[in-house]
Amino acid sequence: MKKIVWLLLLLLLPLALAEENLYLYDSLNLQLDVNGEFTLIADGGSPSVQQVKAEMLLFPKDNGQQEIIKLNTEGEVNENEITFNWNDKQLGKKEFSYSSEIETKNTRTKVKTEIPFPLTGIDKYKEYILSSETIDSDHPKIIAKATELIEGEDDAFKAAFKLANWVEENVEYDLSTLNAETSQKASWVLENRNGVCDEMTSLFVAMARAVGIPGRFVSGISYTTSELFDENWQPHGWAEIYLPEYGWVSFDITFGEYGYVDVTHVKLRDSQDPAEAATKYEWLANNVNLETKQLDYSLEILGKGNIETEEILLEQELLSTEVGFGSYNLVKGILKNTADYYVATTLRLAVPKEIQIIGDNKRTILLHPKEVRETYWTVSVPKNLNDKYEYSFPTIIYSEKNVTVQDLFKAGVDKATYSEEEIKELTVQDEEKVYSRKVSFNCNYPKEIKINEKSKITCSVKNSGNTNLDQVKFCLAENCKTINLPINQLETMEKEVEGTEVGWNKLIISAESSEIEKKSAIEFLVLDAPELEIDVQYPEEINYGDLFNLNLILEQKSFSNPQEIVITVTGLGIENKWTIDKIIEKEELALELDTNKISTNNKFKITTMWKDKEGKLYSDHKEIEIKGKGNNFSEKVKMFLNKIINLFV
Repeated sequence: MKKIVWLLLLLLLPLALAEENLYLYDSLNLQLDVNGEFTLIADGGSPSVQQVKAEMLLFPKDNGQQEIIKLNTEGEVNENEITFNWNDKQLGKKEFSYSSEIETKNTRTKVKTEIPFPLTGIDKYKEYILSSETIDSDHPKIIAKATELIEGEDDAFKAAFKLANWVEENVEYDLSTLNAETSQKASWVLENRNGVCDEMTSLFVAMARAVGIPGRFVSGISYTTSELFDENWQPHGWAEIYLPEYGWVSFDITFGEYGYVDVTHVKLRDSQDPAEAATKYEWLANNVNLETKQLDYSLEILGKGNIETEEILLEQELLSTEVGFGSYNLVKGILKNTADYYVATTLRLAVPKEIQIIGDNKRTILLHPKEVRETYWTVSVPKNLNDKYEYSFPTIIYSEKNVTVQDLFKAGVDKATYSEEEIKELTVQDEEKVYSRKVSFNCNYPKEIKINEKSKITCSVKNSGNTNLDQVKFCLAENCKTINLPINQLETMEKEVEGTEVGWNKLIISAESSEIEKKSAIEFLVLDAPELEIDVQYPEEINYGDLFNLNLILEQKSFSNPQEIVITVTGLGIENKWTIDKIIEKEELALELDTNKISTNNKFKITTMWKDKEGKLYSDHKEIEIKGKGNNFSEKVKMFLNKIINLFV
């Protein structure tokens, strides 16, 4: 059987897979140049200028994630701005700039323990809880949604994660909002469910403030591989929230980076509200107006550090490595946090274009220190694939840093199929029951049984963890019992099955309690006897000297595939034989014969023999008769002589 591997997968992945992945470095050495300009224009008679000042508030400063190697500028560098003064008393264009070399570092605030929530002892940061011009955290709808999302949560980091994840999943990134003169209010973003990075960040900060978590807006520059932008380095906005004992912690909603930002982020400023001016101008003049221009940024990579080991290890498992056309399948991602602090990651699944992902593709998951989690995707295989081929479909799970793990499954006509309902039944509903990884199934059963035969399936469930499990509902298909499963113990269940339904049969095995939710499927094949139907198509009468065809159509009438098929056709003193390894559904054969050996009545024997998987022999015999016709005396004499000859053959 021919196999086809679809190689279109790379087209579905982010550009960073094909290019160098900057997000994985532990540091970058960057050259950032920022240029500004404005123009003084006469606005009446006898214009005059005494003094002009520009304060640039967007410039890099040292913090835990970046170090300023050097900063060159003609302005005066203060704590919160760079000040430029002009005393030339001239109208016209004025330019100002700075050039900086920055080392960004892959350092993060490592939150290792639960932070009691609601927060206390944050009076020093109360300005970052207050509502502001754009971040209108006192809006009733923002308060209602934020409190709904974190109701019952007692860990501040997890509360912030829930708010950030909701914004990322429910607000569509939409560049059309850039056409507005200013960023939209957080309440507008909540109402309309779209916006750019600034607006998504504003909504997240507003929700955090609404539930008493101090939040501020960060302005800077970051690197993107998105095709929405002409340049990779773009002005960008993200958030920082304050957590007692840990300080300010970064959350970038549009990048899916929760609790950190990668080394392509250059921070230039933090503020209570994004509407605060990036550059301030003052001028002492008469009949003079000042026209501004947006700051111009340019960034160059001077050097790179080392590729840093990713905290989260990825694995992938498939429900079934082989499925039939039209089947659904389940892709499981397994995440292990190797760090001793909270780590969040955003995962997506990439598949060839022929495969459909059911539901939302994106999974943003928060893992506790050293935690192992599972997440699931449902995919479907089309029905209308070519039944003469077996297909191989790769599946890739990749993170926001483009860390990937790959597997593949095959699809063919004679494989087991899963309905969408069966996949739903096999999908774990509560992914936070992480102890499920400590529970395993082991089943012994025949992979194939014959129709109407009986067989036994034995399955066990084992607790390999360090916690005693009580009141576990253990089920093998419809057979269920409630068990206690102490540490390192197993429980066994048996079920007798009968091969009443030909084809692939499936049973679901599960174990559920307040601590675990484990599910799997058992597949076994019920085989019938291989059956072939042979249809012979032929003319009722043939003329001497003409060519004619015998057409044989072999059609599979059983689930089991007939194997080692031999077809023999004898007649007119000759024998023709075909050998076919396997027939799947239908095969057509054509035999062209001449009529120089025909007589008045011509008999043909068609014998078909085949075997099953165990080598048992089956056969079919057919005889047909075709009348011969001579159109003149000479042909009739020859046909008479052929009849005599055929008596001795």
